[in-house]
Amino acid sequence: MNRQMSDLEQQLIDYYNNKLNEEQRRKIESWINASEENRQTARRIFSFMLAIEVQRMHKKTNTEEALAKTKNKIKNKRRTIWLRWTQRSAAALLILLTVFMLWRHPQSNDQDTTAEIIEVQTVSGMTIRLTLPDSTYVCLNSESTLKYPSRFVKGTRSVYLSGEAYFEVAKDPNRRFIVHTPQQTAVEVYGTHFNVEAYPNAPLITATLTEGSIKFRYQEGTEVKYMPLNPGQKAIYNTATQEVSRHPTSGISELAWTEGKIIFDNTPLQEALHMLSKRFGTDFIVTNPDLCNNRFTGSFSTEQIEKILKHFEISSEIHWRYLNKKDASQKKKTIEIY
Repeated sequence: MNRQMSDLEQQLIDYYNNKLNEEQRRKIESWINASEENRQTARRIFSFMLAIEVQRMHKKTNTEEALAKTKNKIKNKRRTIWLRWTQRSAAALLILLTVFMLWRHPQSNDQDTTAEIIEVQTVSGMTIRLTLPDSTYVCLNSESTLKYPSRFVKGTRSVYLSGEAYFEVAKDPNRRFIVHTPQQTAVEVYGTHFNVEAYPNAPLITATLTEGSIKFRYQEGTEVKYMPLNPGQKAIYNTATQEVSRHPTSGISELAWTEGKIIFDNTPLQEALHMLSKRFGTDFIVTNPDLCNNRFTGSFSTEQIEKILKHFEISSEIHWRYLNKKDASQKKKTIEIY
């Protein structure tokens, strides 16, 4: 019995690593869908695999950081983005990370209906690195959700994002890669590097392109429109007015989070607070609207939020303080800017 279970677990591992042939894959999928107990076993194996990957990347990240220090932080134009988080303990992260396997989830016509839909969520103040079945690299930011099939088989490659993520899409001229986002928006590409921020309740949705080309798809009334972007451009979509604008950008500030940094580049107060909120899982209340005219420049990596806000105080007339929680159910800290 133990031997049979061991063989089965190995087959599940090979299945998620796309190492099975077509006949083996179908047998495993039939077994998975045969009962809820089987589905739970498959979920357990997938969660275990992801946990191992988190620990492996944690060790590799620390090694790379140590090497970088001994080499006096030699600059390299190649961007290597590792798993980043505010809690350095891998064990703590494994508790925070939530992974859902949704079996036989309704899917669009361009995906194989037998593929599972994998849903990955990050909690406040946490980011994670993923590689999709087509070798597309994804860095998922704090409080974000990404849904994608266990494999891309037909037509387009579609994923669903709620939150923020950086994509390095594997090139495939025959299949578009589409990132579906809230408010009937999407980003369409064939192979390129870009960042998308699309939190469900945020007033703005942004797409920043660093390499290749993309089309930002949006809704204007009942009409579907497209805005093409070239490297060094950012699309900003106002969800209330359904208006979209295009802006030049270096991408440094927008992508800093993927390297565990916060970079302000003449950044308005409200945008700066939004960046801090994602990084530290903190809510902000601005009680003096005049302060929103302030802009900030600076780079931070390992600094705590108090030190960054001290920078605000020194460079402007801004003051801040923690507010006592009125509701015990509130999980986030609240800071007043006055």
